[in-house]
Amino acid sequence: VLLVATACGGVIFNATTIAMPKVFDERLSALTQSTFGIGALVCAIYAIAAFSQYCVGRLIDKVSVRAVFVPVALMQVPLLLMAASLQNWAMLLVAVALMFFVFGQIPINDAMVARYTDEHWRARVYALRYVVSFGGSSLSVPLIARLHGASGNFTSVFLVLSGLAALIGVAALFFPRLRPAVALAAAE
Repeated sequence: VLLVATACGGVIFNATTIAMPKVFDERLSALTQSTFGIGALVCAIYAIAAFSQYCVGRLIDKVSVRAVFVPVALMQVPLLLMAASLQNWAMLLVAVALMFFVFGQIPINDAMVARYTDEHWRARVYALRYVVSFGGSSLSVPLIARLHGASGNFTSVFLVLSGLAALIGVAALFFPRLRPAVALAAAE
Protein backbone atom coordinates (compact mmCIF):
# COMPACT_ATOMS: atom_id res chain seq x y z
CA VAL A 1 0.00 0.00 0.00
CA LEU A 2 2.80 2.39 0.95
CA LEU A 3 4.76 1.73 -2.25
CA VAL A 4 1.71 2.32 -4.48
CA ALA A 5 0.77 5.47 -2.57
CA THR A 6 4.33 6.72 -2.66
CA ALA A 7 5.07 5.99 -6.32
CA CYS A 8 1.74 7.19 -7.71
CA GLY A 9 1.53 10.06 -5.24
CA GLY A 10 5.01 11.23 -6.22
CA VAL A 11 4.00 11.39 -9.88
CA ILE A 12 0.74 13.19 -9.09
CA PHE A 13 2.34 15.70 -6.72
CA ASN A 14 5.22 16.55 -9.03
CA ALA A 15 3.12 16.61 -12.21
CA THR A 16 0.45 18.87 -10.75
CA THR A 17 2.89 21.30 -9.14
CA ILE A 18 5.02 21.53 -12.29
CA ALA A 19 2.10 21.76 -14.72
CA MET A 20 -0.17 24.16 -12.82
CA PRO A 21 1.45 27.42 -14.02
CA LYS A 22 1.14 26.33 -17.66
CA VAL A 23 -2.39 25.01 -17.07
CA PHE A 24 -3.34 28.43 -15.71
CA ASP A 25 -1.65 30.13 -18.64
CA GLU A 26 -3.76 28.09 -21.04
CA ARG A 27 -7.05 27.95 -19.15
CA LEU A 28 -7.41 31.08 -17.01
CA SER A 29 -7.15 33.69 -19.73
CA ALA A 30 -10.38 35.37 -18.55
CA LEU A 31 -8.88 35.84 -15.06
CA THR A 32 -5.34 36.94 -15.85
CA GLN A 33 -3.18 37.52 -18.87
CA SER A 34 0.12 38.31 -17.20
CA THR A 35 2.85 36.02 -15.99
CA PHE A 36 2.74 37.79 -12.62
CA GLY A 37 -0.99 37.12 -12.31
CA ILE A 38 -0.54 33.44 -13.12
CA GLY A 39 2.30 33.20 -10.61
CA ALA A 40 0.28 34.95 -7.92
CA LEU A 41 -2.67 32.58 -8.41
CA VAL A 42 -0.44 29.50 -8.33
CA CYS A 43 1.37 30.81 -5.25
CA ALA A 44 -1.94 31.41 -3.45
CA ILE A 45 -3.17 27.93 -4.30
CA TYR A 46 0.05 26.28 -3.11
CA ALA A 47 -0.07 28.29 0.14
CA ILE A 48 -3.64 27.12 0.78
CA ALA A 49 -2.71 23.56 -0.16
CA ALA A 50 0.30 23.57 2.16
CA PHE A 51 -2.07 24.24 5.05
CA SER A 52 -3.71 20.88 4.31
CA GLN A 53 -0.63 19.13 5.68
CA TYR A 54 -1.33 20.68 9.07
CA CYS A 55 -5.03 19.75 8.87
CA VAL A 56 -4.31 16.18 7.83
CA GLY A 57 -1.64 15.83 10.52
CA ARG A 58 -4.13 16.94 13.17
CA LEU A 59 -6.72 14.48 11.85
CA ILE A 60 -4.22 11.62 11.87
CA ASP A 61 -3.49 12.37 15.52
CA LYS A 62 -7.19 11.93 16.34
CA VAL A 63 -8.31 9.06 14.09
CA SER A 64 -6.70 6.15 12.30
CA VAL A 65 -4.48 6.75 9.29
CA ARG A 66 -6.91 4.76 7.13
CA ALA A 67 -9.85 6.99 8.11
CA VAL A 68 -7.98 9.97 6.64
CA PHE A 69 -6.10 8.16 3.86
CA VAL A 70 -9.16 6.73 2.06
CA PRO A 71 -11.05 10.02 1.55
CA VAL A 72 -7.90 12.01 0.74
CA ALA A 73 -6.90 9.45 -1.89
CA LEU A 74 -10.37 9.01 -3.37
CA MET A 75 -11.13 12.75 -3.59
CA GLN A 76 -8.22 13.21 -5.97
CA VAL A 77 -9.88 11.06 -8.65
CA PRO A 78 -12.95 13.24 -9.39
CA LEU A 79 -10.95 16.44 -8.95
CA LEU A 80 -8.37 15.33 -11.50
CA LEU A 81 -11.15 14.25 -13.87
CA MET A 82 -12.81 17.66 -13.52
CA ALA A 83 -9.47 19.43 -14.03
CA ALA A 84 -9.15 17.64 -17.36
CA SER A 85 -11.69 19.93 -19.00
CA LEU A 86 -12.47 23.00 -16.89
CA GLN A 87 -11.62 26.62 -17.68
CA ASN A 88 -11.38 29.96 -15.81
CA TRP A 89 -13.16 30.22 -12.42
CA ALA A 90 -14.21 26.56 -12.38
CA MET A 91 -10.62 25.45 -13.04
CA LEU A 92 -9.34 27.79 -10.33
CA LEU A 93 -11.76 26.39 -7.74
CA VAL A 94 -11.03 22.78 -8.68
CA ALA A 95 -7.29 23.51 -8.57
CA VAL A 96 -7.60 24.77 -4.98
CA ALA A 97 -9.43 21.61 -3.89
CA LEU A 98 -7.21 19.31 -5.95
CA MET A 99 -3.96 20.71 -4.60
CA PHE A 100 -5.38 20.65 -1.06
CA PHE A 101 -5.82 16.86 -1.32
CA VAL A 102 -2.57 16.29 -3.24
CA PHE A 103 -0.55 18.16 -0.60
CA GLY A 104 -2.60 16.51 2.16
CA GLN A 105 -1.39 13.06 1.19
CA ILE A 106 2.22 13.84 2.13
CA PRO A 107 1.83 13.52 5.92
CA ILE A 108 -0.28 10.38 5.44
CA ASN A 109 2.60 8.59 3.73
CA ASP A 110 4.97 9.63 6.51
CA ALA A 111 2.48 8.58 9.20
CA MET A 112 2.21 5.13 7.61
CA VAL A 113 5.92 4.59 8.07
CA ALA A 114 6.03 6.13 11.54
CA ARG A 115 3.12 4.14 12.93
CA TYR A 116 3.29 0.81 11.12
CA THR A 117 7.02 0.12 10.84
CA ASP A 118 9.10 -1.50 13.53
CA GLU A 119 11.56 0.99 14.99
CA HIS A 120 14.53 -1.15 13.87
CA TRP A 121 13.40 -0.89 10.23
CA ARG A 122 11.91 2.60 10.24
CA ALA A 123 14.95 4.46 8.86
CA ARG A 124 15.32 1.95 6.03
CA VAL A 125 11.63 2.15 5.16
CA TYR A 126 11.76 5.96 5.14
CA ALA A 127 14.77 5.77 2.81
CA LEU A 128 12.95 3.33 0.52
CA ARG A 129 9.86 5.55 0.58
CA TYR A 130 11.86 8.58 -0.50
CA VAL A 131 13.69 6.67 -3.23
CA VAL A 132 10.37 5.41 -4.61
CA SER A 133 8.79 8.86 -4.30
CA PHE A 134 11.63 10.66 -6.03
CA GLY A 135 11.82 7.94 -8.67
CA GLY A 136 8.10 8.32 -9.38
CA SER A 137 8.40 12.09 -9.32
CA SER A 138 11.11 11.99 -11.96
CA LEU A 139 8.66 10.36 -14.38
CA SER A 140 6.27 13.30 -14.21
CA VAL A 141 8.23 15.72 -16.42
CA PRO A 142 8.56 13.33 -19.39
CA LEU A 143 4.93 12.28 -18.83
CA ILE A 144 3.71 15.88 -19.05
CA ALA A 145 5.93 16.61 -22.06
CA ARG A 146 4.77 13.56 -23.99
CA LEU A 147 1.06 13.85 -23.22
CA HIS A 148 0.85 17.62 -23.62
CA GLY A 149 2.98 17.48 -26.75
CA ALA A 150 0.78 14.82 -28.34
CA SER A 151 -2.52 16.59 -27.66
CA GLY A 152 -1.54 20.23 -27.24
CA ASN A 153 -3.46 20.46 -23.95
CA PHE A 154 -3.52 19.04 -20.42
CA THR A 155 -6.62 16.87 -20.76
CA SER A 156 -4.70 13.61 -21.20
CA VAL A 157 -2.27 14.56 -18.42
CA PHE A 158 -5.11 14.94 -15.92
CA LEU A 159 -6.78 11.74 -17.15
CA VAL A 160 -3.60 9.72 -16.60
CA LEU A 161 -3.11 11.32 -13.19
CA SER A 162 -6.70 10.44 -12.26
CA GLY A 163 -5.91 6.81 -13.11
CA LEU A 164 -2.91 6.93 -10.79
CA ALA A 165 -5.08 8.50 -8.08
CA ALA A 166 -7.56 5.66 -8.53
CA LEU A 167 -4.72 3.19 -7.90
CA ILE A 168 -3.90 5.03 -4.68
CA GLY A 169 -7.59 4.95 -3.71
CA VAL A 170 -7.78 1.18 -4.25
CA ALA A 171 -4.57 0.71 -2.26
CA ALA A 172 -5.99 2.90 0.53
CA LEU A 173 -8.97 0.57 0.81
CA PHE A 174 -6.54 -2.26 1.70
CA PHE A 175 -4.83 -0.27 4.45
CA PRO A 176 -5.43 -1.72 7.95
CA ARG A 177 -8.46 -0.40 9.82
CA LEU A 178 -6.94 -0.68 13.26
CA ARG A 179 -4.57 1.77 14.86
CA PRO A 180 -1.12 0.17 15.48
CA ALA A 181 -1.55 -0.07 19.30
CA VAL A 182 -4.96 -1.70 18.84
CA ALA A 183 -3.60 -4.05 16.19
CA LEU A 184 -0.70 -5.12 18.43
CA ALA A 185 -3.02 -5.68 21.40
CA ALA A 186 -5.36 -7.77 19.22
CA ALA A 187 -2.44 -9.91 17.99
CA GLU A 188 -1.33 -10.76 21.54
